Amino acid sequence: MQTRPQSAIWIKEPSADAGVVIVSSVELPKYMIDQLHLAIDDWDQVAYLAVNQSRQLMLDWLRVESGTPPSSLADASDARQLLCRVAKGSFLLEVEAGTSPGLAWLGSVCGHPLRVIDLGAVALSIEQMDQQVEQVLTAIRRLAKSLLQERGVI
Repeated sequence: MQTRPQSAIWIKEPSADAGVVIVSSVELPKYMIDQLHLAIDDWDQVAYLAVNQSRQLMLDWLRVESGTPPSSLADASDARQLLCRVAKGSFLLEVEAGTSPGLAWLGSVCGHPLRVIDLGAVALSIEQMDQQVEQVLTAIRRLAKSLLQERGVI
């Protein structure tokens, strides 16, 4: 029996409190993925999804969505199965770096608001990668703050 490769994996799964989901390609340097994971590990409001095969994931979603609506989640596209676990109103924060294909279409899968942070070229040094990680963390803080303000918490 052949199993199909995973199109995306949760680096950090969403909790019920997750208000921001980082979405990046697995082509982001491993150092950056690890640093982001470490920075958000104890932050329940943030989850992290790494996409391995963007094109395959998108084509599967388009194929399934263009037909009869699935009768169950098990019949839904991989993208819908992944993102249905994220609370409505939670932001997807797409992290783009280098020439990795865009993932902005993921916002359409379940209707999550999406923001994009374009880091430009992939950093070559640890110092540059740390700066790019900090850019992402700053964006997360801004999004989390706006959600808390919307909900009247702050």
